[in-house]
Amino acid sequence: MLPKAINLQTSSWGHLFICSLAFLLICARIFAQDTPYFRDVTAEMGLNFQHVNGFSPERRLVETMGSGGALLDYDNDGDLDLYLVQGNELPKGNPNVVNRLYRNDGGYFTDVTIETGVGDSGYGMGAVAADYDGDGHTDLYVTNLGRNVLFRNRGDGTYADVTNQAGVACPQLSTSAAFADIDRDGDLDLYVCNYVQYTLENDAACYFKDLRIYCGPNDYQGIADTLYRNNGDGTFTDITKAAGVFEPTTRGLGVVFTDVNNDGFIDIYVANDMTPNTLFVNQGNGKFREEGVLRGCAYNGDGIANGSMGVDAGDYDNDGDIDLWVTNFSLEANCIMENDGTGAFFDMTFDIGLAAPSFYALGFGTCFIDFDNDGWLDLIVGNGHIWDNVDQIDSKLDYSQPVQLFHNQRGIFTDVTSKIGLDKNSYVVRGLLCGDIDNDGDTDIVLCQSNRPAVILRNEIGHQGKWLSVKLVGLDKNREAIGARVRLTANGITQTREVICGASYLAGNDLRLLFGIGDADQIEQLAVRWADASTQTFGPLTSQKFLVLRQK
Repeated sequence: MLPKAINLQTSSWGHLFICSLAFLLICARIFAQDTPYFRDVTAEMGLNFQHVNGFSPERRLVETMGSGGALLDYDNDGDLDLYLVQGNELPKGNPNVVNRLYRNDGGYFTDVTIETGVGDSGYGMGAVAADYDGDGHTDLYVTNLGRNVLFRNRGDGTYADVTNQAGVACPQLSTSAAFADIDRDGDLDLYVCNYVQYTLENDAACYFKDLRIYCGPNDYQGIADTLYRNNGDGTFTDITKAAGVFEPTTRGLGVVFTDVNNDGFIDIYVANDMTPNTLFVNQGNGKFREEGVLRGCAYNGDGIANGSMGVDAGDYDNDGDIDLWVTNFSLEANCIMENDGTGAFFDMTFDIGLAAPSFYALGFGTCFIDFDNDGWLDLIVGNGHIWDNVDQIDSKLDYSQPVQLFHNQRGIFTDVTSKIGLDKNSYVVRGLLCGDIDNDGDTDIVLCQSNRPAVILRNEIGHQGKWLSVKLVGLDKNREAIGARVRLTANGITQTREVICGASYLAGNDLRLLFGIGDADQIEQLAVRWADASTQTFGPLTSQKFLVLRQK
């Protein structure tokens, strides 16, 4: 009933007002239900990047693998810039087809490739960004078919190619890469995934009946990944064999540095294509031991080695340890591996609602994100088949596919893709980048597509929940505190996060830690275990802010 003071009962204008108000309320409710959680703001932010994969009727393997990129603050102005990796024309390549760097100018991206000097024209795969030399400026490592490239940030708005001096060219078919301090000596080491023994000259011809298709991994010999130790003087040493991570026949596609057994030393989990995924457990003495089978994360729950692509690590169930997530080929469910607290894993994919929705999709880039800032890590997956003609092979499968979002409801996941609008468009995603691009307290997404434009999806609802963004500044040369672990207690929940440089697929993500805390105004405690295992505790703290914490 309307208040009597309005006195509209006997007025025809009053009846009109009431009807109009009711109509507007209904429309608002409908609009609220239909408004997507993410919105395509690519044109609005001025991004115009078209990936070139060199497509040919021969369907060369490398054409269908890329591309990726990295989110980074290259100019130290407090917002995320965007580096996108380009393929090229094949077989000879076009020197004008280059990777692009876009500066974030208050929500609009400006192409600064030429003036910064990062326009590599190699046939690119992915990128990862970190301050490897500890000078306070974020550098870039780019993976290619052939020579990879390390760009050192000079700090004056330009980069220098220091690949040869640093010794990290790794001239294979490299895919994902990641930085972390594996030996706790204060500087960042580098892991590079290598896929198969491949050159354009040895590209195989593959068919389904009479239909030419892109070859699968079993048509090529696998090859070992590469681990580089940072020598602290701008150079790196290949320690793959010496450190115990030499696996000569794997097909590495995704990698994440994470501490699976909570001993303060960084371990390495690698998503391999049709070979068992590998878990290299850090022994604390500069050496690793491969324990993927022993710890239950080499195969899925049925004992099968999947065609794995994307990977991430996060505490999805808020029990204080780090779980693993892997995206797989179509007609294979993606896998979530739950940590039992000791670094042993169990495939919980079917138990918590993630199997059936992922069966027909082909997953590549992926991230744990708390898209609604409720304190529980959700999952977003970029999909897209490798065969552009897959519908001629299986009518149930499509080349372009929707991005999927899985809502974490206290340890059980619900596929909310159809409810939020992400199913209304389909993409051919490879790399998927995650970060707070507009600095509004929620996680946005960049989709790197194969032979298609890059896409920015802005989070439209996450900032409605309370949040805290944490940037850690470490000592020594690991200025970005990569490998540090943070435990935040608020709203009756304790969340555990790590500063991870790499993960997803061909991607580098925002290094800031974004915590959603629901409707809480205050954080009771924030505890940091730094990369060197020293600890600091902060709190109480208020929410809704960007916090910078420095190691002492």
